[in-house]
Amino acid sequence: MELADGRNKPSARRDSSQSPPQSALRRAARNLYHLLFRLQLRFRCWFADRTTFPDSSGLPLPPAMLRYRVSELLGRDDFLTIGKGCAAMMQRYSRTMGADLSQARRVLDFGCGCGRTLRWFLRDFPGVEFHGADVDAEAVAWCGRNLPGATFVRNQPQPPLPYPDRHFDLIYCLSVFTHLDEAMQDLWLAELSRLLAPRGVILLTVHNALAAEVLDAAGRAELLAAGFVHRRSRKLRGIVPDWYHTTFHTRDYLLRRLAGRFDEVRYETVPGGPQAIVMARAGGAGR
Repeated sequence: MELADGRNKPSARRDSSQSPPQSALRRAARNLYHLLFRLQLRFRCWFADRTTFPDSSGLPLPPAMLRYRVSELLGRDDFLTIGKGCAAMMQRYSRTMGADLSQARRVLDFGCGCGRTLRWFLRDFPGVEFHGADVDAEAVAWCGRNLPGATFVRNQPQPPLPYPDRHFDLIYCLSVFTHLDEAMQDLWLAELSRLLAPRGVILLTVHNALAAEVLDAAGRAELLAAGFVHRRSRKLRGIVPDWYHTTFHTRDYLLRRLAGRFDEVRYETVPGGPQAIVMARAGGAGR
C-alpha cells in the first residue's frame, strides 16, 4: 500500500523491529513493579523485626516475614488478634458439628503456618494432643522451637502426611483452600479424609461470594461456569509457590466436592467478612 506522496507504508513487521511493542513495555513495567514490591516488603519486614515489641503475655512472636506469609499483614496486634479470633471461630463451628475440642484426643492444624491459631489452643487446651503441618519449612522450624506442647511436621507440596489412617478427631484448615489450585485441593481432600477418625470433623475456610467480587468479568464468568477459579499474583512470585495463590469456589462446587468423601457437609458464610466455612464429618467405622 502507498501513501499519498508515493512512499510505501511500513509493514507491521518492520514497525515491530524498530520499536518495542507496547505489550512488551507493559510487561517490563509490571516486572519492575513486582520486583520493587518484593524488595520493599523485605525491607519492611527487616524494619518490623527491629521495632516490634514482644507480646505482653510472654507468647513468642514469629518474624515479620512469617507473619506476612500468613495474612499479608506485618503488625503484631493484627497477628495476635486475628489468631485469637480464628481459634474462637474454630471452637464455635466444631461445636456446631457436635465436636467438643476439649474432649478430642488428637487435633491437626493443616497449614499451621507460624502457629497464629494453634498458639491459642495450646494455651487453652493443654490436655489435647495437637499437631501442626505446613509446607513452609521456615515456619514449621520456628513453631518447633517456640511453641512447646505440639508436634510440627513439614509436609511436601503433595501428600502423604506422616500419620496413620484415622488418626485425628478434628482437622481444621484456615486459609489453605483459599489458595490451592484445583489439582492440589483434590489431592489434599483425599489425604485429610484418610486421616480423619470415624465420625471426626473437618473444618475448612474458603472465600465467599463477597471475596469473589474482586474478580474481573472474565473471572466471574469462569467462576459461575466452573465453580472454581485460581488466580496467580505476579507480585508474590518467589514469596509463595506457584500453586499457592488465590482461589475462589462457589458454594455448590464445594458441597459436591466434599460430599464424595465426607458426611453431613455444611457451608456457612462467616458474618462480616470475605470467608465462609465448610464443615463435614467422616463416615462411620466401616467407611
